[in-house]
Amino acid sequence: MNMSEQARGFTLIELVVAIAILAIIVAIAVPSYTNQVLRSNRTEAIDELLRQAGFQQATYTRTNQFAAPATNPFNINSGRYTINTVIAAGGQTYTIRATPQGAQVNDDCGWLQINQLGQKTAEGNAQNCWAGRSN
Repeated sequence: MNMSEQARGFTLIELVVAIAILAIIVAIAVPSYTNQVLRSNRTEAIDELLRQAGFQQATYTRTNQFAAPATNPFNINSGRYTINTVIAAGGQTYTIRATPQGAQVNDDCGWLQINQLGQKTAEGNAQNCWAGRSN
């Protein structure tokens, strides 16, 4: 038997190199995927904050004052954020805040907030956090 007929498998070094390459790919992919999931969940909170702000503006148009929703605070359907509306100054101002829950607390943006003037703030960088999809 010559050497070419005998050697048909992988050497230990080839196997270790393949595993190392796979580990590097996983080390890059998992954090990127996690950040994308957090951004996607944040977008859900932004949508709900904007919906609640629209509700407040419609209420003000009809009654000349803002009003808290019937259920306050409440959780977004996914349960990843709690929405709380604070009415002040005799119904002339409001602040609506989305506070992350569960795994979403790992999002660097933290809470998101909007008020009656349309000012958007966040615990993190407000401009990037409110963009929702870019960070």
